[in-house]
Amino acid sequence: MEWLTEHKLPIGKWAKWYVDWLTDNASGFFDAISVAIEWLIDSVLWLLQAPHPLGIVVIATGLAFVVRRSVMFSVFVALSLLLIINQGYWDETTETLALILSSTFICMLIGIPVGVYSAHHPKFFSWVRPVLDLMQTIPTFVYLIPALILFGLGVVPG
Repeated sequence: MEWLTEHKLPIGKWAKWYVDWLTDNASGFFDAISVAIEWLIDSVLWLLQAPHPLGIVVIATGLAFVVRRSVMFSVFVALSLLLIINQGYWDETTETLALILSSTFICMLIGIPVGVYSAHHPKFFSWVRPVLDLMQTIPTFVYLIPALILFGLGVVPG
């Protein structure tokens, strides 16, 4: 047993080599992804911040009524958004909403085709399932580490 612990595999060195190789050889690829995602986030942010905040409140309230068919829920949405404006958190709220909407769009853009393909191709699903199982067991913030390494600090990893 001591021999096994004394002769460790250099997994850390291998991982460092691989990350260094990725950052050296695929930086253009990651920069392109970063530019595309940043453009998407900036576009959504512009859509949320260009109109007057009260216009967004009216649109959100109307959308809430269409979706839920509840006057009380619509009033709650309107009052909540007016409170956000009153407290001076409108810019921060729209920035967070832009990140959420953009990440949801990207997840759907990737997830729906992979899910449909997996449903129709059992061999592919047999490769995807262990990855999905592993992803469920890893804490959420662990996914941020490779994003920070490959994309750097900023809006895109967020």
